[in-house]
This record gives sequence, structure tokens and C-alpha cells, in this order.
Amino acid sequence: MKLTEDEPGLNDDDALSLWVGRVARTHALLEYGVANVHHLLVRPGDDSPPANSAKSFSQLVSECRKRVSGSDAYLEIREPGVGALDGARDAGLARNRVVHDMWLPDPRGDDSGPQGWNTYRRLGDHPAPYSSAALQGLTHVIDAHTLLVRTRVRVSGLFMALYALSPPEGTRQKSPKGSVQDRYIALMNDRFTLSPNGDYNVA
Repeated sequence: MKLTEDEPGLNDDDALSLWVGRVARTHALLEYGVANVHHLLVRPGDDSPPANSAKSFSQLVSECRKRVSGSDAYLEIREPGVGALDGARDAGLARNRVVHDMWLPDPRGDDSGPQGWNTYRRLGDHPAPYSSAALQGLTHVIDAHTLLVRTRVRVSGLFMALYALSPPEGTRQKSPKGSVQDRYIALMNDRFTLSPNGDYNVA
């Protein structure tokens, strides 16, 4: 296998494994962030199940979305908050396609261009166990990772806004000034730039 331009020194298959691992790790961090949002949304004495009772990431996202969209207490951040959670759902689906699909090198590839892989999706209760092949390149996995990184920041904006509006019992937190809350809303709305080291600047 030839060396890849995206990761100098690694052949195509090793570069794919590296980026699939990055996708999996970043999704785990996103799931942690959504669980923290859920923790803020559930109050003592609430009849809502704890975050660890959710059987899947999508269920955890759905529980958070239902609470944000259904409470007047979060009216100020309802729309951007729901948008951030919808982004988390979509990023989770992108992660699933990268992590759970079967990736086989495309035998038609040559050294004149980037390596491609035929991906096969597990179909579950279906006469055919796997889908027809879909040709993907390393860029597809890198894009999924970028989406997960950005979605983590969006969810962190929701967490900070929720904490400012209704901090956990026993803590003291002043209501955020308009510019601060505007910053959180900008993060939820995906209005920021990311630097290579992971820092972000609100647009």
C-alpha cells in the first residue's frame, strides 16, 4: 500500500485505522458532554431516569431534546439548544457509519490517486446481511471527525448556557450578561472557527 498524503509516513490502511480511532474517541467525548447536559436537565425529585439508564446515545440525545424543547425555563436557548442536540444526533449517525461499516480496499485503485475503500453496511433484519458497496475515501472519515469535534463544542455551549440559567443546587451562579449568553448561543449555532489545536473563536 502506498503512503497517504493526509498522514505522511503511514500507508493508506494505517491512516484509515488512525482516523477511525479518532472518530471513536471523539464520539466518546461527545457522549460525555451530552450526559453532562442531561445531568443539568434532571433535577432532584424529578421522575426522569438518570443518564446511565439510556440504552443508546440516540436515546440520551432524545431525552435531552425533549426537556429543552418542552420547558419554558429554557425559552431563551430553546432553538439553538435543540439545534445543537440535533447536531449531536447527526454526528452520532456519522460515527456509526465510520465505526460499524466494513471497509475493504477498492481493488480498482492504483498509485495515481488516493486510495478508496468499498464500505458495506450491516443491514440487521434483512435477507441480505450487508448493503451494496459504497466507495469512500479517507476524506469521508476525516470529515466525520471534524463534524464530531465541532458538535462537541456546540454541546458544550448548551451545557454552559444551562449552567448559567439554572446552576445545580448548592452552587451560586450569576445570570450571564447578554454578551456571555450570546457567546453560548453562537457556539450552539455552530458560528465559530476551530484552530488546529482545538481552540475556537466565536464568529
